[in-house]
Amino acid sequence: MKVKYDFSVKRCIKNLGLDEGGRVQQVVTNEVITLSEPYVPFAEGDLVNCVRIENGTDAVWGLPYAHYMWGGIVFEDPILHCAGFQVEDGGWRSRKGVQKVPTNRKLEYRNGSLRGPQWVPRMLQDGGAKKIEDEARKAVRK
Repeated sequence: MKVKYDFSVKRCIKNLGLDEGGRVQQVVTNEVITLSEPYVPFAEGDLVNCVRIENGTDAVWGLPYAHYMWGGIVFEDPILHCAGFQVEDGGWRSRKGVQKVPTNRKLEYRNGSLRGPQWVPRMLQDGGAKKIEDEARKAVRK
């Protein structure tokens, strides 16, 4: 008796939803976004609400100041020695074309004790990694 079985690793990975950008990756990326929300700096909600998924896998907080918030330190104008100045509409601006330099001052975050720099790694350390793993396992079983 001869038995022939046609097994394709690529097809298996795709059927399980494990391919890049597949069902499991989408679950993982969406869980990262959801679980990170309490950790993302929040003043008026702009940064929390600007997150998008790029390349089907990457959660990106895409506002111009997001990298400053991620780093957690104050950058300032090297001549004026300030981070910015308040304008009439209540917002903040910086001089155009000026490359800010880092200081040794830390940013202050409000609206929740979890909010602060490098929100994804902190969320993962605070139990998020286990929750994401559990959700990924559920997605594979579907």
